[in-house]
Amino acid sequence: MLLAALMVLLAGCGGGVGGDATTATDASTGATDATATATDGESADQSGDGDAERASFSFNGTWDQRYRTGQYYRYDIESRSIDGTATYEWEVVSATDDEATVRTKLVTPNGTTEQTVTAPPDEVYGELAGTPSGSVATLGFDSPYYNGVDGETLSVGDSWESSGPNGTVSFEVEALSTYAGLECAAFVVRTNGSAFWESCVTPESPLPGYVAFYEEEGDDTPAFEMELVEYRSGN
Repeated sequence: MLLAALMVLLAGCGGGVGGDATTATDASTGATDATATATDGESADQSGDGDAERASFSFNGTWDQRYRTGQYYRYDIESRSIDGTATYEWEVVSATDDEATVRTKLVTPNGTTEQTVTAPPDEVYGELAGTPSGSVATLGFDSPYYNGVDGETLSVGDSWESSGPNGTVSFEVEALSTYAGLECAAFVVRTNGSAFWESCVTPESPLPGYVAFYEEEGDDTPAFEMELVEYRSGN
């Protein structure tokens, strides 16, 4: 439901669905320099082939969800509902342990929306709720399925199952990839054997390198995807 609403929203760049992490279950359940360019998902297996330098990423209590002043992410968005590519920016203007100021900007072929919010770090998504940029953030960065990697060491070929509000789903790590200089572990979430959500995560970044959703069971291509094309890690 939220995925469909977001696709409509992107087509018109107006309105909003928003919400916290629990509402995203309906949809499918969220250091380089400023000029870094994407390597478009170049990946490496555990033998060390490709550009990724690691064999695995450990999420055993080390996932760094902190915001840092100067963190910057720019994503290209592809969706069946838009003619062309949308872009999404997320910039941390300032950050302390108690408060973060985040600027977001969503540009589609039909218009641009921009918003800046200041809130405690765990309330930023809530402050963005109800806006186009907030909807993108909720679905792309705040999905409850990120909880499925807690306590895991993500190596290529690892797989496990997790129970959630929508039943039992399976996770599988398929590659170690690099997006705009951000190394991450790419994993796929499946139900009934069909992929319906993908992401590429790293303990060093609160936002992922890649996110994709599949609209219908058995679809071969995503209905919506975000790919990191520019990144800086901040202070």
